[in-house]
Amino acid sequence: MFPAFVKHPQNFKFQGQDADEEIVLVIRAHPITNLAWIIPAVFIFLIPFFVPNFIQFINLDFPPLSPNFSLALLIINFLLVLVITFEGFLNWYFNVNILTNERLIDVDFSNILLNNQDIAMLSDIQEVSPSRAGLLGLIFDLGDVVVQTAGARVGIDMIKVPRPYEVADMILEQAEKAKETP
Repeated sequence: MFPAFVKHPQNFKFQGQDADEEIVLVIRAHPITNLAWIIPAVFIFLIPFFVPNFIQFINLDFPPLSPNFSLALLIINFLLVLVITFEGFLNWYFNVNILTNERLIDVDFSNILLNNQDIAMLSDIQEVSPSRAGLLGLIFDLGDVVVQTAGARVGIDMIKVPRPYEVADMILEQAEKAKETP
């Protein structure tokens, strides 16, 4: 449904794409990284169902809340869950890296009104360093890919992406092709 690793995607365009430029790879953070916002959202969602029972279990004598106040707290709780979920999904979905036959583009989505693009021409790429760390990296084959360009130009970091070694190989392969063609 929302893949994190797509080779040669169909019907995918990006702003600033040249007419003869073809997309080789679209990659975003591994879906397992979404647990960082899904788990808190689930806990916050469940608070209204368990807090009254917990208060009753430990025998605290709180005066009963008015129905209007209880409804307002419930609405605030669910709006908070909605905001956490919406923001988490947007950050995951729109933080994307695009490898084309001409360049490597890193789109960093900060919020709805601001995004930043780092663009590195493939002919300028000097070094690509993949790494995989930790148990999650080993189990789910996710890691980081750091791309260094010539001089003091753009450096691109791909954080917690699936198949980091395959991504690095594809970037190096495209960079070699770009350096061979005049």
